[in-house]
Order: sequence, then C-alpha cells, then structure tokens
Amino acid sequence: MRLEVVLSSPPVSARELMQVLEGIIEDSVEVVVTDPGYMRVLNRKYRRIDRPTDVLSFDLADSPEDRPEGVIYVDGRLAPPTSEVIERILHGYLHLCGMSHDSEEDSEKMDQMLNSIMASRQSGGETE
Repeated sequence: MRLEVVLSSPPVSARELMQVLEGIIEDSVEVVVTDPGYMRVLNRKYRRIDRPTDVLSFDLADSPEDRPEGVIYVDGRLAPPTSEVIERILHGYLHLCGMSHDSEEDSEKMDQMLNSIMASRQSGGETE
C-alpha cells in the first residue's frame, strides 16, 4: 500500500495510518488523504455531484477477479481524525474488493464486513 497525505498540518499521522492499514490493504492500492475542497473537485468531475464527500475509490483492476487495485481518496479533515479516516479508507477498500451499497442487502453485508474489520483492529490493541 502506498500512502500520500496531501494536507498542510494534517490532523492524522501518516505513520499511524500505515501501521494500522499494513496487512489489511493490498500493495496495489494507493491511499491519498486530502482536504474537502479536493474531494469536492473529484466528486464533481467523476460523479457529477457538486459537494465534498468523505471517500472516493477508483478501481484500476483489469477484471473483477484480479486482486484489489486502485486509488482511494479520503477527506483527512474528518473528526475524530484517526478512527474516522481509517474507517473511510477501509470503506473505500471494500469497494475495490467488489462490495457495494447499491441495495439494502449489499449495504448490510458491507457494513458487517467493515464493522468486523474495525472490531478486529480495536481488539488487536490499536490505539487512537
């Protein structure tokens, strides 16, 4: 996994994010922590929604059978910073793994998977 923090005075530590996410997110995924203004630009350009969003995933895999590959953009100004940013990154990663929230059933599956990952992370002694 590659991590890029593009914020002046980031409220979240890149080192801490790397420690938490290593072993969860594939090497073929880049995570970019940015600001709400840039998230709005991306959301407007690619989804035609003119407002900021907390996370956007861009799937770059050649086929759904390939390992997750792509770029996850996340708003680094979320609060409380560390846990919310981690949760949003994992949400984006689940999209790259083929999960969606297009239906209520899909949304429930995705929420369960996200909650499971977050719970295992917390029980593993990770700190905020």
